[in-house]
Amino acid sequence: MSTKTTLKGIAEHLNLSISTVSKALADSPEISEATKLVVKTAARQLKYRPNAMARGLKSSRTNTLGVVIPNIMHNFFAKVIVGMEEEATNNGYSLVTCISNESLEKEKQSLNMLSDVSVDAIIISLTSETQETNEIEHLNDILHYNIPLVMFDRANSDVACDSVVINDYKGAYDAAAYLLKTGCKNIAFLSTLNNTSVGNKRLSGYQAALSDHDNSLVPKVLFTKLTSLENDLGAFIENNEIDGLITTDESSAIYSMNTLRIKGKQVPQDVSVIGFTDGNLARNYFPSVTTVKQQAEIMGKKAIQIALKNINNKEQHEPVQEVIETELVIRNSTKAI
Repeated sequence: MSTKTTLKGIAEHLNLSISTVSKALADSPEISEATKLVVKTAARQLKYRPNAMARGLKSSRTNTLGVVIPNIMHNFFAKVIVGMEEEATNNGYSLVTCISNESLEKEKQSLNMLSDVSVDAIIISLTSETQETNEIEHLNDILHYNIPLVMFDRANSDVACDSVVINDYKGAYDAAAYLLKTGCKNIAFLSTLNNTSVGNKRLSGYQAALSDHDNSLVPKVLFTKLTSLENDLGAFIENNEIDGLITTDESSAIYSMNTLRIKGKQVPQDVSVIGFTDGNLARNYFPSVTTVKQQAEIMGKKAIQIALKNINNKEQHEPVQEVIETELVIRNSTKAI
């Protein structure tokens, strides 16, 4: 294995001081343009790469931000990362992204790793296991070591840090209210986000819309997983009369529409369907899916902005939660009003 080139190696190669080489690579006005060109050429030839950790020891910053997401397969989280990447790049920062795969233990490992590599701040969406167990010691440890922590989407109010969330309650409320306006009277709610903050808020919004419209309406709720959705929803349809269905994510909406067809139900003639997340699948499926748009890229940018603000001002402050409003995007999986 070849030895990594250092500033000292470049300095010895050019018979210059380490200080001169360092300043030349940093475009210091103290160094002539001719010397800068010689040093940068040598650095390229010797395949020199600056050490972010070493720079961080001097500046107390590495210009990197750690991000932990629970599931990369969700279109929502992919779009959040797009927004984060754009905002971070515009501010001279890079992202180190970890995927916890809904595992509390993996989440802990990710936080330890990001702390060890001295990221300037950590941005995290909690795993379903973390929210179910309410285990937060590993999150408080990050704050104990004065690393700015920002939660997004799935947050825990018991952790004293800033957060940015979607108005999940109103998003589900608006979805149910729209179905009621189209004439649906037996609206079901299918959740693959059981025991998460976002899943609970969406369930509450759905229930409130039914209650506000007509106290006699009975909520019909199915908790399931994508892997068992077809079987669970199939059985649910056989035992419950439904003419409307709200799902907690885009994939669930697509899977549900397939299952409804298998059971001889037409969308939207027999059952109207609304999902959360407004991705390519929803727009290009047939029929196209009415969705609650979560403004994922806006959320990603806002989380970065909050993290950078906390990096630049580490004084203690009361945690602030930014709430991003949703938008109901009407397409062909629901009947018209």
